[in-house]
Amino acid sequence: MSLSLTSAALQSCWLQAKGDKILDGELEFPDDKLLWMRVVVSVVYSVVATAGVLVNALVMFLLYSTHTITTGTINFFVFNLAVAHLLFSMVLVFWAVEAALDYSWPFGLPMCKAVCFLTGLNVYSSCFFLAAMSLTRYCYVATALKAGGSLCSRSSTSWAVTAFIWAAAVVAASPRAVFAQLSHLGSGNDTACTLRFPAGTTWLGINQLLRMVLGFLLPYAIITLSYLLLLRFLCRHNLRGSGSRRKANVSRSVAVVVLSFCICWFPYNILSLWGTLIQLDIVHFSLSFFRAQTYFFPVANCLAFTSSCFNPVIYCLVRREYRTAL
Repeated sequence: MSLSLTSAALQSCWLQAKGDKILDGELEFPDDKLLWMRVVVSVVYSVVATAGVLVNALVMFLLYSTHTITTGTINFFVFNLAVAHLLFSMVLVFWAVEAALDYSWPFGLPMCKAVCFLTGLNVYSSCFFLAAMSLTRYCYVATALKAGGSLCSRSSTSWAVTAFIWAAAVVAASPRAVFAQLSHLGSGNDTACTLRFPAGTTWLGINQLLRMVLGFLLPYAIITLSYLLLLRFLCRHNLRGSGSRRKANVSRSVAVVVLSFCICWFPYNILSLWGTLIQLDIVHFSLSFFRAQTYFFPVANCLAFTSSCFNPVIYCLVRREYRTAL
């Protein structure tokens, strides 16, 4: 469980609970019982980081070698998605080391800010590009029966949208770099890379709420609407020919990528929402929350991070031309 991604309550409890009693002595969380979890998280992070670097570099190479980066807007988005995942896979190594060192950060403040920023950049850019891919797919199919070129397929449009997505992701992830700090927490005075907002939990709750809205709810509302409109269009029109079959294959690959990403990030966002409600004093801190964050949050975090490997692999396996290239 990366401390920089957790709530204030979890940050404090996780470090204080190493041998201490919290919540008026109701909870006792010895360090030796967490050893197996730290080992598992560290190993999973290391495996995901290694696989993420390899598969995303492979996707970028396939798109480049087959000269398909600029042949379609979606291919261009996939290339940028692979770039975001590649950057995240590289910084995931730092989280793996942190987990292996009992969640103690040994890399200094500049790397703490950089790693937190790049982690957030991957989350936002991934969701934004997936939403853009869904909208583009609907635009392709909806304009298939119209004469003339589609605005969705124009190179200038894809470049402009990509620049906007990266700029929006940078702005959304910037607070992580601003508020990332090295903190000495817990009875062992551990040095942790955490997000330190102004006093109280309101700022943390608002930050988590914005992350869920911008990094999950809003993009997936766009994605869901796009595919519902696409389904309605396909039901109303009977497209034939090799071009329509190719569009259907691409649509299926995009749908699988989006579904896998949603499955990977849904448990993490549910637990984050629970923590946000506690930070905003809407729900009380409870033993159930503590146990859920302690035992299930690391698993949800690992599942979310594996999406950096799933997306490009699924895309390449679904597309026949990339299977042939492989």
